[in-house]
Amino acid sequence: MQTIHVRFTSEEDRVRGFYLLATRARISTLPERTYQVPIEALKLLDDAHVSYRRATDAEVKEAHDQVRNPAPTVP
Repeated sequence: MQTIHVRFTSEEDRVRGFYLLATRARISTLPERTYQVPIEALKLLDDAHVSYRRATDAEVKEAHDQVRNPAPTVP
């Protein structure tokens, strides 16, 4: 399964898009409101007129870095 990283263009689209994808596709949520979705699932967003864009390589790297190297908690 090929995937793509996306970010929604507005808060309303993020809520609608996340719900749509969470109930009808397999997705992964990363920090910075970045989502990894199957390429085939983009049709669901397009059909529902949910606005999104492909996340840049820098945004994806930053999101992955936050998962791999979280900031230390202060006691």
